[in-house]
Amino acid sequence: MITVESLFHVGKGHQLALNRVEAMDDPDGAVAYVTRSHRNNGIGAWVRPIPGLAPAQAGDISVCLRSRNHSLSSFVQPRRFYTTYHVAVLTPQKPMSLQQKLWWCLCIRANRFRFHFGRQANRTIGSLVLPDDMPDWAAAQELPSHAGNAANAVEAAIDPTGWESFNLPDIFDMQAGKYVARRDLERGETPLITASAWNNGVTAYIADEPDWNGGQITLPNNGSIGAAFFQPRPFSASRDVTILQPKFPLSPASALFICTILRKESDRFNYARKWNAGRMRESKIRLPSHGGSPDTKAMDALMLALPLGWTLL
Repeated sequence: MITVESLFHVGKGHQLALNRVEAMDDPDGAVAYVTRSHRNNGIGAWVRPIPGLAPAQAGDISVCLRSRNHSLSSFVQPRRFYTTYHVAVLTPQKPMSLQQKLWWCLCIRANRFRFHFGRQANRTIGSLVLPDDMPDWAAAQELPSHAGNAANAVEAAIDPTGWESFNLPDIFDMQAGKYVARRDLERGETPLITASAWNNGVTAYIADEPDWNGGQITLPNNGSIGAAFFQPRPFSASRDVTILQPKFPLSPASALFICTILRKESDRFNYARKWNAGRMRESKIRLPSHGGSPDTKAMDALMLALPLGWTLL
């Protein structure tokens, strides 16, 4: 086994507070400001270059060292960047391919369970133990090309002025999940969807026969309220989840579009004001429309124009 410091030069980062930098609306010419977030490649803002302060170089790795739930969130940064407090910068000691860097990011993140809010990685990141080498199956993976996707996404700007409001019961049959006693379940191959915001809502694989054939949207009414997911394969669901069966032909791309809209509605609800069956029957969402029905062609076009949209084909 090897350690982080045997592969990388470990830097402390810039330790800049956001109020010490000047934000820029246009990323062109700006420097990425990397925070301790586990989202958006860790980037929290685009900022103006600071005279006399050299950014970390494109291709270096940022590692969150201190977070309540997301310590060791690691990202390869494709552009120059500054960092906030408690973010390390890893510079390879020898030339590495992008595949290798992404592999080591995965290995570092796999140690997240060792750290939490009371046990940070500031002093121990360099001595973190990693696998001896990158396996052949990982080295053989091909990274997808994003060529042309950014331009398509710009051309497909979303204009909601022509959208129409739809009552959920008008476009979906709403069904409740079933009571599940976890202690009685055996491991199997059927995904069990619960009120989780992670892993497409799947928290276990059980031996029971699936209750739904796939092609539906699952929407938690408790727990992670509003964490909508499209379920592409047969599954079962707990009673904290409402299953939305579309009344119109629904492609995976359109389903993911609607999931995003449903997630935007989740701010209306919380633990004390749940998105229960009564409130769902009264809920409306705005969607592209054609002839009084959801316009799935428009939704598909918007989704497929996004970066990585080709994966939905």
